[in-house]
Amino acid sequence: MPADALLVLQASTTKTSTFNGTALDIKGTPRRNLYARIEYSAATNASGSNTVAFSIEASSDNSTFYTIGRNSQEDIALSTTAQAKVFFIPFETDLRYVRLTATISGGGSTPTVTYQAEVMIARP
Repeated sequence: MPADALLVLQASTTKTSTFNGTALDIKGTPRRNLYARIEYSAATNASGSNTVAFSIEASSDNSTFYTIGRNSQEDIALSTTAQAKVFFIPFETDLRYVRLTATISGGGSTPTVTYQAEVMIARP
């Protein structure tokens, strides 16, 4: 399903540490039955153990954010073998701004993940 350019939650980016994306202003759009479509690739770790977890956060003022969506079943256990996948996080909010957060944790070395995300206004 093609994404609407106005609903890009995170343009393609590569990260090696925890990252909070830029907020998307969803004023005037439905705030129920929303889904974040997250596509990641090149998720690797040089050695040791690291994990990448994605969550959706919301804010009324684009300053203080609260977690409103997360799918722990989709946490990525990094290894030396590159991983790629597409998954969805459903969410609802009455707050104006939403953003995607990628949390990288663990004691391994050189974690990296390339990802992008869109907001969909329908069940995938």
